[in-house]
Amino acid sequence: MSAEHYAEEQQNEIDILQSIYPTEFVQESTDPCRFSLTIAVDDVDDIRPCTLQLTVEYTPTYPDELPVFEVALADEGNDAPLTDIDAELADADIDYLTQKTRETGEESLGMAMVFAMASSLKEVAIERLLKKTADLKRIKDQRIQKEIEAEQAKFIGTPVTRESFMEWKARFEAEMVDVARLAAEAEERQGARRAAAAAAGSLAAGAKKDSRLTGRQLFEQDKSLAMSDSRFITDGDVSVDASLFAKKEEEIQPSDHE
Repeated sequence: MSAEHYAEEQQNEIDILQSIYPTEFVQESTDPCRFSLTIAVDDVDDIRPCTLQLTVEYTPTYPDELPVFEVALADEGNDAPLTDIDAELADADIDYLTQKTRETGEESLGMAMVFAMASSLKEVAIERLLKKTADLKRIKDQRIQKEIEAEQAKFIGTPVTRESFMEWKARFEAEMVDVARLAAEAEERQGARRAAAAAAGSLAAGAKKDSRLTGRQLFEQDKSLAMSDSRFITDGDVSVDASLFAKKEEEIQPSDHE
């Protein structure tokens, strides 16, 4: 095929592309022939809209060989806030789309292939976004389900089995034994305190009783008592020897043999 024929084939495809993509086709240069197509992915429910750009440069022998091309995300994107189920295309996705677009071109060698490459690019992008969106929805549903189960678990007690009941019963009985022992020890300590208090009271009462002396004992122990009345003695009064009374009292005490 001559160079003129290749050029004619290429111009015919450009005319067709301009009619299919009147606003999306942008001629960047004529020598070499280079142009771009803006591919909007915004007509599918359940996915976040995005825009791709396919840039193509014809080789001298196109369409008998693949054109030089590039797939990229366009600058005009979706400015709406992302939700937790909004999927976006990442670098790995662009690499995947590029490979699939190349495979489509290789299947169309020998004839105009840009339209087929652009159509394949949009379809694969939609499939990729649908799959990623479904994955995000599944992850969200799993998270919600776990949250629901965790909330319900707060109101569900542990199932009782014979083994768990016997374990609880053994622990409860051991606790009751400890409680009874502690109560007995406390009662014993309290009784000891009461006994000690009673003994201390008896000793104090005895000490108080023993500390009270008779008038005679006071008189004998404190000689000043005998002298305290000396100022009342007048002429003619006779002093008394107390020891004489003591001897006299001993003489009149009855003997044990009487």
